[in-house]
Amino acid sequence: HKVDSCNTDLHKLFYTPPPGAIMELRQLEYFISVARLGNVTRAAEEHFVTQPNLTVAIRKLEEELNITLFVRDRKKMRLTNEGLRFYKALVPALTQLHQVIDDAKDGLDKIGGRLTIGVPPMIGTFIFTPLLKYMRERHPNWELVIVEEGSVGIRRRLLQQELNLGIVITDNLPLDLSAVPLWQDEHKLCVPIDHPLATKETITFENLRQESLILMKVDSFHRRRITEYCNKAGFDPHIVLSSNQIQNNIDSVAAGLGLSFLLSRVAIHRDDVILRSMSPALTVNIGIAWPKTNYLPAVAKDIIHFISQQEPKP
Repeated sequence: HKVDSCNTDLHKLFYTPPPGAIMELRQLEYFISVARLGNVTRAAEEHFVTQPNLTVAIRKLEEELNITLFVRDRKKMRLTNEGLRFYKALVPALTQLHQVIDDAKDGLDKIGGRLTIGVPPMIGTFIFTPLLKYMRERHPNWELVIVEEGSVGIRRRLLQQELNLGIVITDNLPLDLSAVPLWQDEHKLCVPIDHPLATKETITFENLRQESLILMKVDSFHRRRITEYCNKAGFDPHIVLSSNQIQNNIDSVAAGLGLSFLLSRVAIHRDDVILRSMSPALTVNIGIAWPKTNYLPAVAKDIIHFISQQEPKP
């Protein structure tokens, strides 16, 4: 998208761009990010471009406006007086422009499309069916694509803009992602009903020193956290199986092949295994996230609202 000029207020404030100059929307977005962050490197990372390319874009914008927008102040980009006036006038104008563009895209969204959502395997056990049912009822022309991966992997895919949405652990969420909180849950130890640890109300990580563990693959948040706590207790966890197949993991626990971890909301429906809390408790905050710089179609916004209204039962 290209913008031939700024809005009327901007024309009143600044020189008319030289003949032939065309101001690009990305230049204005780069400018706003640098002004907000005060740092070219961070702004470049936010837009997934190189620092030199962003610097060139800002310089061309200054040439087209025939004003100086920034001055460097101890390695920080600081707005000049003219830059500040431009920023204050530009923000509402650009916000309105994005709204017009989004409204136009939303009109196309009604035709149909594809929505890609990253869902961790454990959360998928209780969110997948109601989500698919809702999509079929409310958005029958849309294809739902589920990418089953651990929270760490989903975060990475979101940052690489490979997903529209992702259900993730929101603890220490990257700044480039926005999120709506969903619920808090707890990873509990899954043990055979006849295992000595089954008699304990809570289990310490020291109790796991001699145990074999069945954990999710390396892209999972809980695997990293469990490994961290075991290391703090003075040992490396003895991992005998890495698998995202939840039911198979539970079957392996019941067969006495190792101990595993499950979210408390995962339905077990069996009496040969039991869940026990760890000490300290492995509580996590779960939310639905998306890249801040991405356009969210109307169907994605509707799905965010739907999932946020769900109340998974423990």
